[in-house]
Amino acid sequence: MSVSARPLGCYLTELLAAHGIDTVFGIPGVHNLELYRGLDRHRHLRHVLVRHEQGAGFAADGYARSTGRAAAAFVISGPGVSNVLTAALQAASDSVPLIIIASTPVRRSLGRSFGMLHEVRDQQAIMAAGLDLTATAYSAIEARDFLQAVFAEYRAGRTRPAYLGVPLDVLAELTDLPIETPASSSPAQASASQIDQAAALLNAAARPLFIAGGGARAAATALRELIEATDAYLVTTAAGKGLLPEAHAANLGCSLPYAPTQQRIAEADVIVAVGTGLSETDLYTGDRLTFTGQLIRVDLDPRPDERHPAVLSVCADAASVITGLVSRCPPRRGWRSAAGSASQLRGIIDAALDAPTRCLREGLDAIRAALPTDALVFSDMTQIAYLGNYAFACDQPRLWHHPSGYGTLGYALPAALGARVAHADRAIVALAGDYGVQFTLQELGTAVELGRSLPIIVWNNSALGQIRDDMIASGIAPIGVVGHNPDFVALAEAWGARGERVGDAARLTAALRTALQHPGPTLIEVNAAQFALG
Repeated sequence: MSVSARPLGCYLTELLAAHGIDTVFGIPGVHNLELYRGLDRHRHLRHVLVRHEQGAGFAADGYARSTGRAAAAFVISGPGVSNVLTAALQAASDSVPLIIIASTPVRRSLGRSFGMLHEVRDQQAIMAAGLDLTATAYSAIEARDFLQAVFAEYRAGRTRPAYLGVPLDVLAELTDLPIETPASSSPAQASASQIDQAAALLNAAARPLFIAGGGARAAATALRELIEATDAYLVTTAAGKGLLPEAHAANLGCSLPYAPTQQRIAEADVIVAVGTGLSETDLYTGDRLTFTGQLIRVDLDPRPDERHPAVLSVCADAASVITGLVSRCPPRRGWRSAAGSASQLRGIIDAALDAPTRCLREGLDAIRAALPTDALVFSDMTQIAYLGNYAFACDQPRLWHHPSGYGTLGYALPAALGARVAHADRAIVALAGDYGVQFTLQELGTAVELGRSLPIIVWNNSALGQIRDDMIASGIAPIGVVGHNPDFVALAEAWGARGERVGDAARLTAALRTALQHPGPTLIEVNAAQFALG
């Protein structure tokens, strides 16, 4: 079939749409105008104007985390790329499917772009320092082949951010390449022998325990069947929250940092790690867990984990492996029935919380009380969210979203905004600290333009609270941890959003319920000092 020639920028938007992208977050600039020509011609591809390229990346991340589908960000060369890098690295650490397409300086200047607008010596190298999937395309064919390979990986279950740079002059070149139907691909499957080996280990175990991360979310139903059949416990990472209902007798929750859970893991004779790298930011109390039992690892990432050697590594789709194990592991009563419900161990954890932490817990409970069961919460790097990884109740996966791996400040608001774009009818909330929210507070302008409900809860303790506490605990004078905060409510109102200040649990719940009914963003500032006094 003959296809009329059009600029490569137009072809790229067609290619994205053909692979299921329906939303692009970005900022038009003099160096990426050809991408916007493509958006103009491809009107069903939605564009969301953000206030900063970092916001574009975080918003695309939030869209992708909440839907399981990739989103795209368009940025300019040079500063656009360096600005979006933080969001790209956050997506890389949490395996989020994010496509970043950027212009680069013209071909003749690459590698020696001194004096050029947005000059940078090697733009791809900036992104390649943290991303596995990067390319610079010098033709339509190279752009097509790279994006097709990326989307093939996504369909196979290996979701990661990708970067494609295209020189400014190449973006304007004409191409008559057709848009081909994406080739089918499916996640890697385990062999029957591997599943048999895993089943044999599980069936022989007296004290089985599962640790599950975000890579297990598609296996939630089968995982519950397997845990109940083997009478095992489940511990999750933050990305795996909700794989079991909160009150399930096997659910130890996202409690890897806590000593009672680590003791239970040390007592297990078979541990099955599903869809998690067991990273330092899953544990927080060290860089490795203590195992005395045998570890089975099920993950699509083929890289070995030298910190946690496995007796069996199955590089395959979690759902297929867990489903295969269900049919090979007959139901029995065992360790959990004898050792007691997970709620008993979680009760020990809860009883050990100190007074400041119990205050944070009260705040989380007040937020939970206002939300429907399927609400989405996007949190920032802040004390209330650190506790929320463990204490915020979720009865299904993909509800609690935390920037676990890269651990950047400023994530919550733009990521929640991206999810707001994706879900017209879901309750969506951003939860940030007073310092972190200022990294990306300008995206309130984008939220106002969107015109949909979006509560932004700012837990204001007037400090970099965690860093202050860590400095004091380490015998270091708390230098640089208290800054002058703005009037957050006045700032919200200046953008055309609602603002409200609260100081107790009842008012927080009431304010959040009102905000969920408002057709626009509402910034709810929580006075943490007043909240602590009850």
